[in-house]
Amino acid sequence: MKFANKQVEELPIGKLTAQQFLSLAIEASTSLGWVFGDVNKTGFIAYTNNGLCCWNAEVRLKIINGSAVIQSASRADEVIDVRENKKNLQNFISTFNSLKKSTSHDEFVPKYEQLRSNFSSN
Repeated sequence: MKFANKQVEELPIGKLTAQQFLSLAIEASTSLGWVFGDVNKTGFIAYTNNGLCCWNAEVRLKIINGSAVIQSASRADEVIDVRENKKNLQNFISTFNSLKKSTSHDEFVPKYEQLRSNFSSN
């Protein structure tokens, strides 16, 4: 039996600019302990870091037309993947929203400029 090994959510960026949203998303991912594989001006690829023998996932975030599409995908086809991928995205959204409430809009631009030096050329 084959199970869906990914979960996808779409988040409106609302009143934030794409740069502000990305800055917060990177900060949320970092606080969750994710390791970045690629970061560019429209999104990132990150990996959960739960240890070598534990369940891990690849998380992709892409900002397109005023929305952010975030996907958590595992590499195996097991029942646990559906639940873990959904939990992964729920944890991200919760962390993101907490940061959004506690961060002033004036802090976004300097954070984005600091992060931009790590972007790939894509």
